[in-house]
Amino acid sequence: MLTFQELTEARRSLRGFCLLHEPSLLRLKSGVSFKLLPGEPDLGVEKVRHLTTTATCLTSLFDCPAGFRTVGFGSIENLKSIFAEKALERSDWMSEDSAGIYCRCRALPTVIDLSDANAGAGLDKRIEAHIATILRQLDIQSERFGIGEADPAYSVERWYPPNAFHTYWVLDILAKLECKYKADYQRLSDAKALNLKQRRNGMLLWARRTLGSQLGLHSASPQSSILDSDQLAWSLGIFLLFDQTLTVNLENRDLIKQALKGLFSTQTDGTWRHYKPLFHYLDVGNAYCYVFETFAALLRSALHTGDKVQMIRELLKPYCKNLIELWRYAESTKIDLGPYIAAKKDASSTGNEIGWCSGHRTNVTEPESWATASVFSYAQALRRLVGIWCREEALNNLKAPRIRFSAEIATKEMLQRGRTWETTKNPVSDQLWTMFVNPIRMHTCDDKLEPDSQPIEEKHARSAILFGPPGTSKTTLVGLLADVAGWDYVELHASHFVAEGLAAVQKTADRIFKQLLELDHTVVLFDEIDELVREREMEGDAFGRFLTTSMLPKLAELWKGRKIIYFVATNHINYFDSAIIRSHRFDALILVSPPSFDAKSERLNKLLLDAYRSFTLQAEVEQEIRREFSALIDSAPKASQGTNENGRAAQRQAYSE
Repeated sequence: MLTFQELTEARRSLRGFCLLHEPSLLRLKSGVSFKLLPGEPDLGVEKVRHLTTTATCLTSLFDCPAGFRTVGFGSIENLKSIFAEKALERSDWMSEDSAGIYCRCRALPTVIDLSDANAGAGLDKRIEAHIATILRQLDIQSERFGIGEADPAYSVERWYPPNAFHTYWVLDILAKLECKYKADYQRLSDAKALNLKQRRNGMLLWARRTLGSQLGLHSASPQSSILDSDQLAWSLGIFLLFDQTLTVNLENRDLIKQALKGLFSTQTDGTWRHYKPLFHYLDVGNAYCYVFETFAALLRSALHTGDKVQMIRELLKPYCKNLIELWRYAESTKIDLGPYIAAKKDASSTGNEIGWCSGHRTNVTEPESWATASVFSYAQALRRLVGIWCREEALNNLKAPRIRFSAEIATKEMLQRGRTWETTKNPVSDQLWTMFVNPIRMHTCDDKLEPDSQPIEEKHARSAILFGPPGTSKTTLVGLLADVAGWDYVELHASHFVAEGLAAVQKTADRIFKQLLELDHTVVLFDEIDELVREREMEGDAFGRFLTTSMLPKLAELWKGRKIIYFVATNHINYFDSAIIRSHRFDALILVSPPSFDAKSERLNKLLLDAYRSFTLQAEVEQEIRREFSALIDSAPKASQGTNENGRAAQRQAYSE
């Protein structure tokens, strides 16, 4: 298993690699289609050409998250409204003038994804007809449960046996159909219609049998001439992604663990050899599974939420090195697109566009757009998975708490504890809610499994110093804020930085901040670190050196990343070095004063109600308390308002005991 440092290095390399995703594929786009080979003439805009290739490229590009897109992505967004309709206008759903079942299996998921579900007319009858064509083989051969290249136009003797690749994509079609067109899925599940539910269950049982058979062959001998790792991978993908009986238990865990062990036992030089062809093209030759398409689909099963998906990620993690070796193999076989697209370069071109050739056709050495799309889909899935593993490793190393409040309970507690003394127009809970909670909830980035997202908008606050007397719930409020937002929470103390001794404080700080930089959707609290950020009295001070060389640059890096929110809680704001409160480090200074008079009174009533009776403080007592506190506030430096370099008004207050 890779170390944390190796994981982070791989993550950085994958980020750079994935930046070429969109520019490379856009160089292969022509009108509403994608060229199979870059040297093809323009394809025009009247109809979708190369249906499976175009569907593969579009699906791959939609796998590309916002942070990896350029202005050129707008042309892909525009295709959403026209691809499905133009595809359905075609009467010849074929691939390389043959393989009609494959063409439907591979293109229909994208067509359903991009079809208009809000038109009010329900499922397009043409989609229904294509599904019926795929499933007709199950009616003709009653003993057949999996899907293969079995065109009803040909005699049964010319059919190919079922395979997990075709079956996977048909199950994907049915899953998308059920999700997007529930009423039509129920209608088509009737035995007198397409009998979808029963067909689906039959395919799942067939896939389980295939998984078990291939698992036995791989366990017996990884060198066996009759095993097929492609079929093992695709049947495992079916089990992980579509089998609703999959639950977290020891039996399923061991089954998946052994299947992964068998699958990676046949990896050689980063990749896998060809196994049995899926079918034969009439003019081109054998059609094989492409290893990057295979593993992109397999990794997709680990990029959802839920306990079973967490189990899948845990079982995949020991093979992280194998997955990275496959990506390194892609790097070693990439082809520079420059010579092929010199005449097509535009303002969005990087000059570094790359592509891949699948090697399936011996007479073709040019990069193929569908193969290029498959490699980038795999790289994007691996980048996300490695990022999640880095995040989990960092949280474990930083000992993030496991027991948390629900958002509902945390909200009530935060509002209660945030009812501070009336020193400002708004209590501290309102300030935290306005500056941090509301912006998080309004942000459109809600995919917490995208480790390279920026869940904080450029103009929103992402840091603050909370200061005030001891016991005013500064630490508790930050933890509650994380619970309300549904983010992870990390709490760091001065002891974390000096755990290896004063002499190693900078080295320790570097290690801690490297872990913090791997986090996202996380609230971090630096609690009681006053000694580490105090005003420097002399140049040779060890803590002063720590502040200038480690703390401030790293805080600025966290701030620029827009991936986490961080706070410093202190009782002594006057001790802080002035450099730490400059812009791009902290957005606000927030006074957390003691609970208000009413809040304290209510709390006392609640505590004493069971043993005694409720009581009310006399009015003159309340007035005396208010006079004393007002005098204390009047003697402190006055609050000030400021605006940072981003034009964001940040609340700044000063307080001294």
